[in-house]
Amino acid sequence: MARANHLPSDPPPLELSEAHEPKARTALVQRLCDIVSWPESRIPAHERQLAADVLVGLLRTSNTELRRRCAQGLARVNDAPKTLLRYLARDDISVAEMLLESGAGFDDSDLIATIRAGMTSHWLAIARRRGLSEPVTDALLQSGDVDVIEATLRNAYSRLSTQGVDIAVARSRQAPGLAAHIVARPELRQTQALVLFWWANFQARLHILRRFAIDRNVLLQELGDVFALAAAEGWSDPDTRKTLQVIERRQRNRAAAAKSPYGSLEGALAATEQGLDRGLLSEIAHLSGVKPTTAAQVFADPGGEAIGVLCKAVGLKRPALLALWRALRRPYGDPDVTDNPLGRTVYVFDTLATAKAQTVLRYWNWSFTADAVNIERVSFEDAGLELSLARRNAALLFHRNG
Repeated sequence: MARANHLPSDPPPLELSEAHEPKARTALVQRLCDIVSWPESRIPAHERQLAADVLVGLLRTSNTELRRRCAQGLARVNDAPKTLLRYLARDDISVAEMLLESGAGFDDSDLIATIRAGMTSHWLAIARRRGLSEPVTDALLQSGDVDVIEATLRNAYSRLSTQGVDIAVARSRQAPGLAAHIVARPELRQTQALVLFWWANFQARLHILRRFAIDRNVLLQELGDVFALAAAEGWSDPDTRKTLQVIERRQRNRAAAAKSPYGSLEGALAATEQGLDRGLLSEIAHLSGVKPTTAAQVFADPGGEAIGVLCKAVGLKRPALLALWRALRRPYGDPDVTDNPLGRTVYVFDTLATAKAQTVLRYWNWSFTADAVNIERVSFEDAGLELSLARRNAALLFHRNG
């Protein structure tokens, strides 16, 4: 027997092509989102927490718009339930962004936990928050992400620890664009700035020199009698001798000049016209009152501004600087404009006071020669190492992958 056709009165076949959204569930989620966002005066803390605990389970299968609505409401609540807060903070960035940037309920532990569990987009949102504390900025900077580090440095309402600035300085070696933001930070210290100098661009270098190249008038005045005591003891204590060498008024080594076959620093520099070998470099260094390691670093400076610092510190005249530049076979240019390395070097030489140039040069000599031998085996960012300040800076300078 043939199969009967459907009669007009038969019910239509069951259609499952459209998702079924239970209205009660949607209303429940919306209402709970509203409740957890109420001000503290309207709902007891334990009831808010109960609502939040229930809501976390429902939000896991709710659409993005509902989760975003909940996050936006929660952003203004000071005692936001932690479980719900952390759950939404790790959600898709379209949900979490506003909460991470301005959520009132976060404490440092919440933010740090989110940083450790999050991704770049979440780190960037946190980096834009007002009032970031040192532990939080440390966590952001430890991510190593250049964009996140830059956003943290640009945030004028954040606070950086000494460790955090160290991390930013170390990372800037591979990301030189960070230097401009580091030098603007109030937390930057002289020791960090004068290490950063070596790979910073011209404008950042000028900022460093203007801010951190200082004279030593107070120290010279207050420690004058100590110089006399040390001299009377024949400079027998090496630590005292090294410290006072950083502070003393004279830069050139008169004793070295008396023994030098060149007679003076100018004589040794004139000899560089026939070439600069290791022996002549060592002689120039001793005559200048610095170690050969320091002189080699200065003469190899890619920008050249460090050469201007050394020449000013030892009291050379501009013609001697230009002669040294030629002897080093540096690319020549117009010394009166700053669109070329020589012009920028001459600008530093002309604008930096002798006493301030001496302070910078002596800091480099003290810092970069400490444990320079085998320094390649020292990791600047190894938190397990307790390095002296000089060793830390030497590690950062000479450890090329630091």
